[in-house]
Amino acid sequence: MSTLIQEVSNFNKYVDLTEKLAQGTWALGHGEYRQRVRMCLDGEPGMVLRREVGIQQLRQNGAFFTGTNLANRIAHALKVGNHYDNVYFDPTCGAGDLLLAIARYLPTAETVHETLDCWNELLSGCDIVPEFVRLTKARLVLLAAKRCNVRLNEEKIRVCDTFSQIVVKDFLSHSELTHSADVVVMNPPYGYIPAPTLCKWARGRICAAALFTERVIEYSRSGVRIIAVLPEVLRSGSRYSCWRKAIRSWGNVRFERSVGLFDQWADVDVYLLDFVRTNAKTYDNSRSDSIKTGGIGRRFKVHVGTVVPHRHPEVGLESPYVHARSLTAWREYSEITERRKFSGRLFKPPFVVVRRTSRPGGGKRALATLVLGQEAVAVENHLIVMLPKDGEIETCRALIKRLSSVKTDNWINKKLRCRHLTVPVLAGMPWWYAI
Repeated sequence: MSTLIQEVSNFNKYVDLTEKLAQGTWALGHGEYRQRVRMCLDGEPGMVLRREVGIQQLRQNGAFFTGTNLANRIAHALKVGNHYDNVYFDPTCGAGDLLLAIARYLPTAETVHETLDCWNELLSGCDIVPEFVRLTKARLVLLAAKRCNVRLNEEKIRVCDTFSQIVVKDFLSHSELTHSADVVVMNPPYGYIPAPTLCKWARGRICAAALFTERVIEYSRSGVRIIAVLPEVLRSGSRYSCWRKAIRSWGNVRFERSVGLFDQWADVDVYLLDFVRTNAKTYDNSRSDSIKTGGIGRRFKVHVGTVVPHRHPEVGLESPYVHARSLTAWREYSEITERRKFSGRLFKPPFVVVRRTSRPGGGKRALATLVLGQEAVAVENHLIVMLPKDGEIETCRALIKRLSSVKTDNWINKKLRCRHLTVPVLAGMPWWYAI
């Protein structure tokens, strides 16, 4: 994130101009002024950020502004107009899209100054990037003026003096900021960070959004409602099963709703988490080895391939070797020509392999291949191995027929929107009797 803070300095000129617009010190004709305000309040900040910082840097940090449509969807779900006295907090406010969406439903007063005083009591947030906080405040001022039908050269306003509860801070170091909130809205960064030493549900590198969400839930008061835009891997990825268990120990999930692609630039599927904090419960961090099985899990043992090509040295007995690039979907292979040495677990045919990489909405979700032969086979970890419990080839063929079904695509798309198939999902899939 520190690199992003440095890169975002190129974004500073746009923030300066937006502040001038909000303070009424940018000399523009009436038509141009209205056009500038409209663009600033509807997606322009994200477009400028992508241009000045670059897509790769934003993807590396998982830092993308929410966008008007998704932000409005969240505000509508909150029914802001029915709860004028709630205090709203955004721990990663970015350019303020979520706070703006809420402010569109807040009441206005007779003047812009009075409106801003009212909103100041209800809107709070933070971000680690100073330019983002400045931009959030300026856009909220512009929205207040627009809703009051006032051009800002008529009422002089110092943007830096507005919205005292929207501050430059790292929420992970100042989690107490949630204490005064009644509702938390958030679109946390999707990049990866090292798990904290005391993290109970993961080790190594984790999705930052998972840590932000857990921290918000932990530090919020009982009764606080939280709506978050999160990457699909948190909802359905097997690595985050303990995270899901951890956050549920703090309260109740009202709904989890798949949204699809965040946008064409982030290229990440997301979902909405609607959560209500209740009294803290004891968190059991034990892992369960059991997997809920559907029709497939009762007929097949499901495993991830055991060969990690760049980690495992070529030592041990030489065996047939299959990987995602060496197999064609929906074919049967009775002879495997590629071989390698491997000292780990091998799999005895017949079995079905399914590619783990599987893009939602990209056609067939479970691309399968039947592996036959007499020798045990080494299988790359980008493949999922499905071993028939009865050892029969015809059982494997029956599985492939079902995996190629539209029913399977629809079922997986509903169950799993992240881009890697998991063992629990495949083991839990029904065995279709009508294909």
